[in-house]
Amino acid sequence: MPIYVDIINKILSIGTIIIQLIIILLVSNLIFARNRSNKTLIFFKRYTFIFGFLIALGAVVTSLFYSQIVGYPPCELCWIQRIFLYPQLVLFGMELYKKDRSIVDFSIAFASLGSLTSLYHIYIENGGTSSLSCATLNPTSTTEVSCAIRYIYEFGYVSMPVMALTLSLFIISILLNYKYISRLN
Repeated sequence: MPIYVDIINKILSIGTIIIQLIIILLVSNLIFARNRSNKTLIFFKRYTFIFGFLIALGAVVTSLFYSQIVGYPPCELCWIQRIFLYPQLVLFGMELYKKDRSIVDFSIAFASLGSLTSLYHIYIENGGTSSLSCATLNPTSTTEVSCAIRYIYEFGYVSMPVMALTLSLFIISILLNYKYISRLN
């Protein structure tokens, strides 16, 4: 494996941890300090769709980088996570262009389904049993790809499904914040 892949793994893992801390900050503010003058909640409401677009763009580029450039073949659950992730880029892109705020519920639904898939993938990755075959044929070879394989495992817990779960939870939290703050105003 080239050295740049290890560096990118570390950078993305640190980014994942930072986003997890932001989720904790945002959810804590929503639970314990919610009011219309909370600067944190207002900040995230103001930039909800920019953050959503940038996170979705980063996730799409990262997933394509790992599968197309590095050569990590996606498993069955990775494909399902991508099904719920890729439309987010289009939805947030349309939102930035049209500004009609109609994507919020659709995006929350996609992110929720992606979160559930990621949780199941984390369970499988950590030794849980699967009722699915949880393996797909790699189009470039005749071998199957197991959902239990960890191509990335940094800081004792950050793996690809953890990254996907973090991004989905971030999208859910910023959109719920957007809906909540919009109701107050």
